[in-house]
Amino acid sequence: MFAAIETSFDETGISICDGDGQLAASLLASQVERHKPYGGCVPELAARTHLSDLPQMWKKLHPDLVSQVTHLGVTSGPGLPGCLLAGVNFAKGVARALRVPVYGLNHLTGHVMSPFMPDPADRGVTTPPEVPYPHLALLVSGGHTELFKVDALDRLTLLGQTHDDAVGELLDKISALLGYGYPGGAVLEKLARTCPQMTADARYDGEFKLPVPMRGSGDLNFSYSGLKTAVIRVARMGDMTSEELLPAEKHPSLLAALFATVVESLWIKVNRAVEEHNIDLVTVSGGVAINGFIRERFTAEANRKGNAVRFPAPVHCLDNADMMAWLLRLNVEAGIDPAPFDADSNWNPGLPV
Repeated sequence: MFAAIETSFDETGISICDGDGQLAASLLASQVERHKPYGGCVPELAARTHLSDLPQMWKKLHPDLVSQVTHLGVTSGPGLPGCLLAGVNFAKGVARALRVPVYGLNHLTGHVMSPFMPDPADRGVTTPPEVPYPHLALLVSGGHTELFKVDALDRLTLLGQTHDDAVGELLDKISALLGYGYPGGAVLEKLARTCPQMTADARYDGEFKLPVPMRGSGDLNFSYSGLKTAVIRVARMGDMTSEELLPAEKHPSLLAALFATVVESLWIKVNRAVEEHNIDLVTVSGGVAINGFIRERFTAEANRKGNAVRFPAPVHCLDNADMMAWLLRLNVEAGIDPAPFDADSNWNPGLPV
């Protein structure tokens, strides 16, 4: 059995999977309600909550299941330093008590590999899917917007990344501005879907015109600060210092324009990477990969081009220990040995350590 602990941000997760990648235990404690009054995650509060939640959650695991654990993994980065420290220290203590090897796992690689996890709906399937190489991986979340070429489990090449805001960060900031709270992605998508000018494949032909960021940059990088400013300008009706906002009845149209622009910007870069590297398979993962507009547009575009696109099951898009247990299993099956690590292993794949 492969057990993993995830504490990179504001979700505390503990999961155990078997040799076929099927989950034997999956525990997740969300801190969203705790951080909601502050409009975002408070790092110190998140770290202290992990310290409290981890031992309580571990006690919920059945002793017989725990006795079958042969390998333990823990997210060692990227993430908030205090949160990582809570998870790493707890995991090293558990590993010593169980007398099992402990692996430091990369959070982003966990997301990148999550589209190949067995779907929870297919509990009867015992043969785990093979992870095909090479493939392209788009990671979109609250803190990351990155594009990788994946040649092997431990060979990820960073092709492009955001110069400023990540997509999830953009959505949360616009949600806060318009008064819809934190986190913003789901509620904004629900509103945008009420706009009649939004098509089934996330194209918009309505009142608001927004610039598609980095369209002609010639590279595979992203940027969302300029788009954020453009949306704020429209929301404040042209006066960036005004406290008066666009009437609520126009919010669905503005949000539809926003989502269509974001999806267009993501697809432009992915399509360029597909052509430059001659790779047919694209995966989309991370918290924002749960967004229906991204799934609909990417699926339609891939079908038109004869490519393939894969997404994780929605339950595996947000931060969770399930994907980290799956990543641990992949590491062990690939013959990758554990290496020394600590909570300072806060690195991105494809970049110098």
